[in-house]
Amino acid sequence: MQIERVVLQGGDQSVTLDLHPRLTVVAGMGRIERHSLIGEIIGSLGGSRTGVHVELERRDGRHLAVFRPANEDHRVIDIGLRTDVTAEFAAEDGSCDLLAAMGLDADEARRVMRLDAAGLAADSHHDDAVASLAGLDQRRVWAAAEALSAAEGDLTTEAEAMGSAPEDADVIEEIESAHAHLERAADGLEATRRRTFWIGSVATIATIPCVVLAGPVGMLSLVVAVLSVLTSLAARERLERAGRAEMAALERAGASSYLGFQIQRVNGLLGDDAGRRALMGVAGARRSALAAWQQLAGDIPVEWALGHREEITAAAQLRRDVDALGVLSSTMPTVSEETTSELAQALVGRLAQCRAVAGEGLPLLLDDAFCDLDPSVKPLLLELLGRSAGRPQIVFLTEDEDVASWARLEALTGAVALVEPSIDALDSDDRRSPARA
Repeated sequence: MQIERVVLQGGDQSVTLDLHPRLTVVAGMGRIERHSLIGEIIGSLGGSRTGVHVELERRDGRHLAVFRPANEDHRVIDIGLRTDVTAEFAAEDGSCDLLAAMGLDADEARRVMRLDAAGLAADSHHDDAVASLAGLDQRRVWAAAEALSAAEGDLTTEAEAMGSAPEDADVIEEIESAHAHLERAADGLEATRRRTFWIGSVATIATIPCVVLAGPVGMLSLVVAVLSVLTSLAARERLERAGRAEMAALERAGASSYLGFQIQRVNGLLGDDAGRRALMGVAGARRSALAAWQQLAGDIPVEWALGHREEITAAAQLRRDVDALGVLSSTMPTVSEETTSELAQALVGRLAQCRAVAGEGLPLLLDDAFCDLDPSVKPLLLELLGRSAGRPQIVFLTEDEDVASWARLEALTGAVALVEPSIDALDSDDRRSPARA
């Protein structure tokens, strides 16, 4: 399967992202933006993401367009035959779910399709990661993993109930945090102004009699008055900085990025107090569950652990059996040094997984997967991606300038598409049709 186009609608705006059939590098992407776009792409194939339309080519050559309007039935159209084939992809709840037709749910698809830096490290150090988790208390490991998985499910359910997406919780939280800081600064300014007004007034009035009675020493009251004014000005500056921070948070939510259309969605959610509180509640529970998992398992992604659960459990049992014989050392194995060959094998393995899914294949979404690597390793891995792209299709979302520089050169050959998002860089037009010619 190759995704040709994703159209994201929010309010009266839409954003269109055209994807290269082999490799698309989307550069200049921060963490929140990457997570949002990955969620939209995977959601476009699932059945619950309203307002996200997609055009794709299946392995058998069929071209499909999936329309998910906000207040109408979702439809799947065979573009070549100009036929409505919605019934072919209808899920039990009536939604159009291409993943379900492949025998997958959104969580399974995400585990296969998304690869970030931590996932690449875990894949490249497969044996070490398995051994590390196998050496822990298995009840604690899987209790923490299941708690985090359940919390993520609750977040998804709550977000969908609001007509939102799980990734919006991070955006709202950042905006609300900045706004709360602004309100605290405003309260602090008002309190400071009241205090400094009275202090300054009294000190100014007292200056003349103090000078008359105490001479130059009496000028201290004038110094107090000046300091009061400066304190008030400093408080105002803190308020202005907080205001600028809130605006920056709003911009990161989409006002100055390719997700500009999402600001309308976020504003709508912020206006629903009950829904916002519920969403922030489950987002907080998910954050706590993630912290508990990371304290136990470190940087190993929970999706990776759940995907290798049988292997980890078997390794833990083997460890217990050997330990019972008094052979196993009490020291944990050290994590081996990352090598180019290990990383390359990990990439090839993940590409093969995506290619083999349900006989149809799914795109591989790289979430800034090379950001932690030594710069000397990146060119070889990028060349590997360039040679392997196409089966499966690859979308590389990154803020790594090394990757962007490589993509700029490769884009000249036509083998790679480079998108550097902004309001103008991506096609943002409320008149855009998801199935344009």
